[in-house]
Amino acid sequence: MGNRNKALGIESLTVMIVLIIFAFVVFMVIEAGAGAYDKIVDDKQSTSGARVAYSYISMKVKQHDAAGGVAVEQSDYGDTLRLDMDDTGLCAYIFYAEGALYECIAEPEDGPSVSAANKITHLDDFSISQAGRTLRIECVYEREEGERQVITGAVGLRS
Repeated sequence: MGNRNKALGIESLTVMIVLIIFAFVVFMVIEAGAGAYDKIVDDKQSTSGARVAYSYISMKVKQHDAAGGVAVEQSDYGDTLRLDMDDTGLCAYIFYAEGALYECIAEPEDGPSVSAANKITHLDDFSISQAGRTLRIECVYEREEGERQVITGAVGLRS
């Protein structure tokens, strides 16, 4: 009877070790999946922010595209898109500051200000330039690994 108890104890110990190894492997698989999911979500959010910025600017330019109503100017925040608003004498300014793209409605002589602006989306860098009737837009975001991704495009002005 002593040998039977000893064999039962060894079997129980072996089963427990196998279950512990199985639990550890399951934990590692779940941890790896969660890490991959977080990376994909972060990358998608960064890409989404850059696409939102490009689409937003494109739509705003098309809304305000009238004779002389769209221009790229230098401001305290670097290259700034100025959109003249009809009948109000105000301007909408779209500019990059503090890691985000902003829009500010202000008097033309006042210029843009972060304190009076609405945040559009987070970006890691932004530039806009004008060559004749074409606006070149560049929205930059960084991935987790520090790799810079750039979304560029051009918007043609009718006027």
